[in-house]
Order: sequence, then C-alpha cells, then structure tokens
Amino acid sequence: MLVFSAVAVYLTSLWDRGFVVNYDLGVYVKASFLVALMFYLVRPLSKLVLLPLNILTLGVISTVVYCFLFFFLTRYFGLINIKEWTFSGINLLGFAIGQIKFSQTANIFVSAISVSTIINFLEQLI
Repeated sequence: MLVFSAVAVYLTSLWDRGFVVNYDLGVYVKASFLVALMFYLVRPLSKLVLLPLNILTLGVISTVVYCFLFFFLTRYFGLINIKEWTFSGINLLGFAIGQIKFSQTANIFVSAISVSTIINFLEQLI
C-alpha cells in the first residue's frame, strides 16, 4: 500500500504541474506514508461514519471528504505543495481540450481524484 501511494504521488506530480513534491527520499517517503495512511485508514473510517450521507448524495460526500483530507495534508504537513496552474491543452484523436486554468482549490480536487484513481487502478491490477 505504501508503494501504491508512492507511485500515485509520483504519477500525479508528473502530469499536474501544480502538484509539487520534494523528491528528497526522506520527504518523499513521509509524503507517501501520509497519503497511504489517509487513503487506507482515514478514508474508510470516514465512509463508515458518513454512510447515510454518502447514500443520500450518491458518493459525492466521499469525494468532498477526500479533497478536505488532501487540503489538510498540504496545509499542515507541507510535504506536498498544491498550487494553481494552467493546463496548456491537448489534441488527441481529433478531440481538443483547450487551455484550462485551475485555482488552488480546483487543483486540490483534481489531485485528490488523480491519486485516488491511480491507487484504485493499481489495487485492481493485483
């Protein structure tokens, strides 16, 4: 689980220029450990406690809680820095996505979903 978190943090930092991680080994391991702790301990407990709200909102409350946990992680531990950035756009297979400017709040949301999706994908492979 620590490996999955480390890979997710690394891959997110590659494509999201506003998701900045210090690649010093000690700092990187601490950041990966905190993400793993958040994903494997705090998130399931919050899903259990907020189960009625989660059912009523069709899972939206879980996403909000995970984004709040990411905000807490960046604000109080300082191992990961999430700031605003501008996506320059992409043209892939005839589909074009234009330039998008993400605020810090939007980038926290995007980063939390990216890390969560990558961890879930890696767990499905095993």
